[in-house]
Amino acid sequence: MQIKFKLWLEENGGVAFAEGRRMLLEAVDRLGSLNAAAKELGMSYRAAWGKIKATEKALGIRLLDVTTGGKGGGGATLTAEARELILKYKKFSDRMTSLMEKEFRHIFVSTKQ
Repeated sequence: MQIKFKLWLEENGGVAFAEGRRMLLEAVDRLGSLNAAAKELGMSYRAAWGKIKATEKALGIRLLDVTTGGKGGGGATLTAEARELILKYKKFSDRMTSLMEKEFRHIFVSTKQ
């Protein structure tokens, strides 16, 4: 048996940031495009853009620097705030995972007969 949990940040009753949005931002960072990131994660561009905008609104920060069309085509890069958000989320998630696993072992595994 093992522990599983989901972690997300909420603002005004709605999701502000969660694992899927972290993965989306990391894919944008790797691929240089929100459209390519959305495709890689199996979501529509519209859904991906909606998640980015919802997080920006909830947290009051800009996540992407976007360029449109032109000779080389458009693209997207993460802002410094987005990079900081990812780092903080990962740090918090890693700590919570560690605590959950420790408590799980303490409560469930150590009491096994």
